[in-house]
Amino acid sequence: MHDVSDMVVFVEVVRQGGFSAASRHLGLASSVVSDRVKALELRLGMKLLHRTTRSQALTEGGQVYLEHARCIVADIEAMEALVLETATAPRGPLRVTAPGPLGQRHMAPLVGQFSQAHPHIQVHLTLDDRFSDIVGEGFDVAVRGGPLIDSQFTGRRLFDTRRVVVASPAYLKRAGVPATPRDLPQHRCLVFNHQGHFHADWRFGRGAQAHTLRLDGALATTHSELPISWALQGLGLTQKSWWEVAEHVAQGNLRTVLEVYEPDPVSFYAIHPVRAAQSRKVGLFVEALVAWFEAFE
Repeated sequence: MHDVSDMVVFVEVVRQGGFSAASRHLGLASSVVSDRVKALELRLGMKLLHRTTRSQALTEGGQVYLEHARCIVADIEAMEALVLETATAPRGPLRVTAPGPLGQRHMAPLVGQFSQAHPHIQVHLTLDDRFSDIVGEGFDVAVRGGPLIDSQFTGRRLFDTRRVVVASPAYLKRAGVPATPRDLPQHRCLVFNHQGHFHADWRFGRGAQAHTLRLDGALATTHSELPISWALQGLGLTQKSWWEVAEHVAQGNLRTVLEVYEPDPVSFYAIHPVRAAQSRKVGLFVEALVAWFEAFE
């Protein structure tokens, strides 16, 4: 008979990045964690991890096993959580991820409000501008912009937002106002790229006129709020979501340009794995998200 606990230990070793971290997370001795992984490898007849004193790496077989094991462990956790929730008030950990600016402005106060209403649910909020691996990193809910394209996830629309190009009045007076997107390469563009590149793809136009323009940045960053700070300093133009710059525009510190080339609005969703669709914890949090953003539309 297969011991599912060996699989759970293996997944946790990879998730935590090492045996010591996994042993602390699982509350087991390091020797026990190591023995569990060795037992799993012995049963499978293959190495799952290349181990040295300082690092570890998945073998080819280990990568294949991990992809399936993650789903199985996630299903087991979801099943146990669902069974517990049917008999008790929703409780336990809930891991949530969202982009940094949205998280600071909306998710942080929402999570505070939610924790008061559901004190037995422990929310861990990760703010990250990159697209996290929802399943691999163990998230229950992710707030993301863009279309839903992966069948293993389901989601609820939270809000739509415009994408606008903005600059300070001082910059536009000095450098001129771009008449079309084709003028942008002659301007200083301030770009966000979570992969660390010096370029970014800005979208323009709607319907048949929709297109993407790759622009090199005079300044580039992996922090999504910095281009706004730079724009306020008069250092160039940036394309951002309307909710990020609306206050600055209203105060006259930034101006929108290229309005006739504005792209289709971007929809933001609360996304969660299909396996978690029946979880009361997830359901309660998603409903709280929907209600929160409805108040701002």
